[in-house]
Amino acid sequence: MPLRPVREIMSQATVRCAPDDTVREACRRMAANRCGHVLVCDGERLVGIFTERDLVNRVVAEGHDPARFPVGKAMTIDPVTIQADAPIREAIRVMDEGSFRCLPVMEGGRLVGILTARDLPYEEIGRMARMLEEEHIFAERLW
Repeated sequence: MPLRPVREIMSQATVRCAPDDTVREACRRMAANRCGHVLVCDGERLVGIFTERDLVNRVVAEGHDPARFPVGKAMTIDPVTIQADAPIREAIRVMDEGSFRCLPVMEGGRLVGILTARDLPYEEIGRMARMLEEEHIFAERLW
């Protein structure tokens, strides 16, 4: 079970927008799809991710008008991704380490899906809990 690949649990349905779309349009897509992220693509190429955190930190807190501000200026550029054939354990580790709630999934340089915290199997997280806690303790000591 731990070596199951990400492709088995990822969602192939992705919410996308272009860098020139407004933040308001991106937020409308998030609301319509009941999710907290939009993958920002230039054609088929993933160039960024726009999340609720980006909305708060880079748009609202800075006083920008969401109806006029392009999502390309508010997005996280070159987001961390994971390969579709990577083990689920690796996705859990990456998401925990980066405090990510979603992770774009790639295959052969192409965006093929999204993995969200909701997709992660609880039993696998439970098996990894001690290891993740030890990594947190170690990281705190380094800082």
